[in-house]
Amino acid sequence: MAMTGATCSQVGYLTFKACANQSVVAYNVNKSKLHSRFVFYLLQSMRGYILTFQTGGAQGGINVNDCRNLIIPHIPLDEQEAMAAYLDSEVSKIDEAIKQQQKMIELLNERRQIIISEAVTKGLNPDVKKANNNVEEIGLIPEHWLLRKFKRVAKVQANLVSPKRYSDLPQVAPENIEKGTGKLLEYTTVSESGVISDNHLFHAGQIIYSKIRPSLNKLIIAPFDGLCSADMYPITTSMNVRFLYYYMLSKHFVSQVNKVVMDRVKMPKINKEELSLIYVPVPPVNEQERIIKYLDNKLEYIDKAIAKCKNTTNMLSERKRIIINDVVTGKVKVS
Repeated sequence: MAMTGATCSQVGYLTFKACANQSVVAYNVNKSKLHSRFVFYLLQSMRGYILTFQTGGAQGGINVNDCRNLIIPHIPLDEQEAMAAYLDSEVSKIDEAIKQQQKMIELLNERRQIIISEAVTKGLNPDVKKANNNVEEIGLIPEHWLLRKFKRVAKVQANLVSPKRYSDLPQVAPENIEKGTGKLLEYTTVSESGVISDNHLFHAGQIIYSKIRPSLNKLIIAPFDGLCSADMYPITTSMNVRFLYYYMLSKHFVSQVNKVVMDRVKMPKINKEELSLIYVPVPPVNEQERIIKYLDNKLEYIDKAIAKCKNTTNMLSERKRIIINDVVTGKVKVS
């Protein structure tokens, strides 16, 4: 069972010998009194109760004594075995259904990436004459397009400020952005985030790009003014910002970045000078607008399908939670 952070009180079941760090506690059950699979399900149903012992805020946790002193019901061993067998059967069906939904999400995201990458490097006319640009990661692009280095079409607007003056503004860090999709996740204000070091002040309409672990490709178009982590770059552009945004989401952009940072194993990051040398295809302005409109429409359908899969996954997860809770608390009797 995990004891710290966002995963606090989450439980796994080992089927092999293993080691763990001090953020994890392991339960060895007395087999004459407890069935280990029953305990596994019981601890899952007790998560809300276990979290009442948590201290230390968002990254806080519970301690070993909390884990030792949990009060659990006394249930005859044969009943525990029956409950565990029933739950193994029912939960495995739900887990398989969740796995299928997650696989569908992966396929939809792959399709999303293909559509973006094709549009921002090949355009919308399959018959247009292509030209070799000698950039392996991009390949052939329409002959009438330009190819420019990032520094020719965009600029990193570094603007480090003290967070004390901007406590009520939203604060965005890499963990607030979904990898590879350009979507903003939940975020808090500067004061709620407890920021004490200088952050970049950014403005609505700028691209916010994470320079650390760039293979995760975390970027958004800022929907508001705010502060972002010093591990991120606010970017302005002379191009249509949505075209550059889509290009930065493409595999062609990521491939170039990965080539730059591939030897930095511990904490890969790309600096401003390296980013400035990444190549960007530049269609005529009216063509940029057509490509943006095309992608907006295409991706709307994909995003709706992904949202539907996520909603189904959430319902299945809730169903799983209810079944486990009802069985281990005796609300549902099993033979």
